[in-house]
Amino acid sequence: MLIAFQLMSDPLLWEKKFLKSVLGILEAKSHDSNSIVQQMAVRGLGNIVYGAPEKVKKHKKFLLGALIRASNNSFNPDVVGESMKALAKILKQLKEQDIGSSFRDLTTLVQTYFDNEDDGLRSQAFVLFGILARSAQRKWKTYFTGQVRESWVTLLLHLQDSNPKASRVRTIVTYLLTKRNLFPKLQVEICRHLVSELWI
Repeated sequence: MLIAFQLMSDPLLWEKKFLKSVLGILEAKSHDSNSIVQQMAVRGLGNIVYGAPEKVKKHKKFLLGALIRASNNSFNPDVVGESMKALAKILKQLKEQDIGSSFRDLTTLVQTYFDNEDDGLRSQAFVLFGILARSAQRKWKTYFTGQVRESWVTLLLHLQDSNPKASRVRTIVTYLLTKRNLFPKLQVEICRHLVSELWI
């Protein structure tokens, strides 16, 4: 398996004449019955960033689709974590318009893992959420702001996360509140929540 991973990193495989075949093989192996093979396959898909960075945008739809499916279809936390790491690599190379309709699927995927017991998955979910926050500039800005509003209790609770990696959410929340000008809205939501709790 180590040999296979080293081959995936070989620059020769990312040459134009081989690239489509390599991506097809990796996508197929991301559904393998062996979770280690799945993990190596999604890692390989993410490694296009290193082997052929100039091809990421060209194959963005394929890559995002394959990695989102791998995250959704696996019950193995190592495979899901590897998929999210690969997604983070890919997303850093893309702009909002490149992500397209996958933005909604990615946001849903990420929010699924906010309260996961696995520290690594929880941490990676917040990393991806931060990347999406920086990507949401025009088309997805209103949608993403709504998702933040729906998740604000979870986000605030994780400011005190016992895992240092997962507590990176502090940086993300700060970014969201300052850059997206959510302070007034958040204060109103907090007040509403407190009032409803007091009257129960």
